[in-house]
Amino acid sequence: MQEKQFIEKGARKVKLDEFLEKELDGAGYSRVELARTPTSTKLVVYAQRPGLVIGRGGSRIRELTEDLEKEFDFENPQIEVNEIENADADAQVVADSIASWLEKGGHVKRVGYTYIRRMKDAGVIGAELEITGKLSGNRGRTEKFSFGYVKRCGDTSKKNVRKGYKLARTRPGAIGVKVRIMEEMPEFMHRDVDVDKQILHTSDVGEEAGAKADRIEQVLAEAENMTSAELERAIEQKAEEIETGDISKQELRTAFDEMEDLEDEDEEADAEDAEEAVEEEQENEMDEEAPEPDAEQADESEGDEAEYEEIVSGTIGDAKEQIEDLDNPDFEAILEAEKSNKNRTTFVDWLEAKL
Repeated sequence: MQEKQFIEKGARKVKLDEFLEKELDGAGYSRVELARTPTSTKLVVYAQRPGLVIGRGGSRIRELTEDLEKEFDFENPQIEVNEIENADADAQVVADSIASWLEKGGHVKRVGYTYIRRMKDAGVIGAELEITGKLSGNRGRTEKFSFGYVKRCGDTSKKNVRKGYKLARTRPGAIGVKVRIMEEMPEFMHRDVDVDKQILHTSDVGEEAGAKADRIEQVLAEAENMTSAELERAIEQKAEEIETGDISKQELRTAFDEMEDLEDEDEEADAEDAEEAVEEEQENEMDEEAPEPDAEQADESEGDEAEYEEIVSGTIGDAKEQIEDLDNPDFEAILEAEKSNKNRTTFVDWLEAKL
């Protein structure tokens, strides 16, 4: 009987997490923690943009409270919203960002190295990143990136390691993104950890697929070109050394195309990294020459950005009315806030017309 209750509680927690992730899309939702009291149920929601969770005058959080009471039969639910101060140290937020980048066509190695460096700069003890699926070609593989120290098992892994997972839906197929972050060492573990340890990267494929891929590479090394006669000659020539009965000419051509695609991708990634380095150097030079901004103006601009994000979080009609009530609305900032939030075509066209 107790086992059944544990399963029901776990299933309910998963459904709650999926419900909030769907409802709070655009608010940078990370996770929810439940705490039951004799008179109420307290839900602590962690999100990047708490203003979008609360809504104008608390309207959004009231709707959310009513929906949770109906959907999950919570007794007097009380929602508390906490802001995620360091997004690069939150596993779920990082997984969501990586999946979004992959869906837009990002290069896997470039995405992996970028976010593993960002997590490293965030000051965590260690992090692991796994990206699995059809990353290029028809053969699935897993790219792993890691640095520092991450506990894999035991009570320390449950309490000190944050886990995040997101599914990226791309044209070749679904790509799974797993993130594990260890923010700090527990007090009882007295171990010197070198956080500046070199970033590690490995690429894994299945044992059978990997063995067959090695045999295909050996046949390709024998072939001088990709004509049918030459491929047949290469297969027969290598039959004395390796098993070639399950290798077809089409598989050889596909493997050859994949090798060329990987070489092109690596060259593109290297070129992009070089361009980024040049841009970063130019930005640093400009930052050194630029005068320091006035603190009051900075606070005012941050307040305006927060207000614009809150405005675009509502309906299009309400947003237009609020914008027209502003004295000097910054339409460029409002357009950026809308594109990063809901990106509604009608509203974007209206803002571009105003510009």
